[in-house]
Amino acid sequence: MIRNGLYNVGGQTVRGAIGLFTIPFLIRFLGIREYGVWSLAYALLALMTMSEAGMSVAAAVFLSKDIAEGDSRATSETLSVVLLGAVLLATVIGLFLLLGGSQVVRSVVAFSVSERAEAGRALRIAGLAVFVYIIERALVGIEQAFDRYATINVLDVSQSLVGNVGLVVVAWLGGKTTAMMKWQLFAWAVLLSVHCLFVFRLLHLHHRMSLRWSANKARKILRFSAAAWVSALGTAAFGQCDRLVVGGVLGAPALGIYSAITNMTSKINSFSGTAVQPLVPSLSRTATIGTSTEGQLKQAVHLNALIAIEAAVFLFVLADWIMRVMVPGASVPQNILGLQIATIIYALYSFNAPGYFILFSVGAARTNALVVLASGAASLGLIFLGSRYFGLIGALGGNVGYFGTLLLIVAGLRKTRVAVRRYLSWVALPCLWLAVAVGVGLVLRPYLQWRAIFCLVQALLFVLWFVHYRRDSWMESKIRHPLPGN
Repeated sequence: MIRNGLYNVGGQTVRGAIGLFTIPFLIRFLGIREYGVWSLAYALLALMTMSEAGMSVAAAVFLSKDIAEGDSRATSETLSVVLLGAVLLATVIGLFLLLGGSQVVRSVVAFSVSERAEAGRALRIAGLAVFVYIIERALVGIEQAFDRYATINVLDVSQSLVGNVGLVVVAWLGGKTTAMMKWQLFAWAVLLSVHCLFVFRLLHLHHRMSLRWSANKARKILRFSAAAWVSALGTAAFGQCDRLVVGGVLGAPALGIYSAITNMTSKINSFSGTAVQPLVPSLSRTATIGTSTEGQLKQAVHLNALIAIEAAVFLFVLADWIMRVMVPGASVPQNILGLQIATIIYALYSFNAPGYFILFSVGAARTNALVVLASGAASLGLIFLGSRYFGLIGALGGNVGYFGTLLLIVAGLRKTRVAVRRYLSWVALPCLWLAVAVGVGLVLRPYLQWRAIFCLVQALLFVLWFVHYRRDSWMESKIRHPLPGN
């Protein structure tokens, strides 16, 4: 699990760096107002792509179990249901965005008529893009079931590089939101063709697999996918619909700044969450075989905490410098404070990732969905109220509503019979580290050089802590399970 997690961390780090690197260039070439229009259009596209979560997670969970049991018939049935379901879902969502996207943006009254028209034209292109993306991610779910994480991350990094560099070039040449969406469609279409070739080759190596329909398997996957989709919808409500709320209340310029800040801080969640995503197929196989899961969970929790806290310390302590570099012309004290508030919120709620994936792996997708959806709704309500009464700072502070997703940890630990106090002992030191970093960031506010040195030193110490824990865990497992002949 740790190896696949590190593959994901490496890939996500590179993709995140590429994405962050493009933000200041897009703002400079587009202007903060047009960047707000692009943020609105892309938020709606990203919201629609969340519908794929059901099929891709179902592919990873069900295929992992089928492969672990060595049941070629069940594997063929799962493949058939997942592929057909992905095509049907992609068609429905694509048509919805193609035909109804422009109607949605008309409700964003804080945008001008020309801004809404530009976003509407872009969303017609997005209807084709979301069709391509949903099918692509279903294929990724199949690849995850076969533990091909290295290949997945190489392809995703390639797509991120082509997509983001292309967006910067389009903006530099004078292209607006519609032209950028066309490039996004092109980048996703290229990646889909590569995934199709890889999955075909992967399945060709397993000669006993074929397309086989099963109504019973279809019902099981449909129920699981629906719950997973609702869970993803809750995540999307927090991660994308907030832009609709902020844009509708505060307008395009404020939305541009809000999007820039949350695009940076959301990398905390995506980095730390992606690192533990391999828990889904890994725990699915472990549950099928009937072996202990505590060692895998401890690895996942430590990796999740390491990445979340490291990223948060960097963003919080160096917030003023980051704002000057990433959002040119918007590094006023209010926006710097907003970045620090968002950083703490995203770092703490990122601890939900192990519980989120545990529940999927043990088939408790419904619990996942209820918690995430309720937390997403609460966060949207707080963001709306914060935007209306306290402006940009209130909007960023409203993200605290998503702390409700920390209940996923409690539910996940209960499913795996791991005591909550055990989990708290695993994350106690990382949380203390974050508290120290907050104090350093406030006390050394005038001294950028000393703050930078602190970030480097604590990063080294944190990595040494993680390596020490991994070495102790490895030695413990060798003592408990010695090699034959020892």
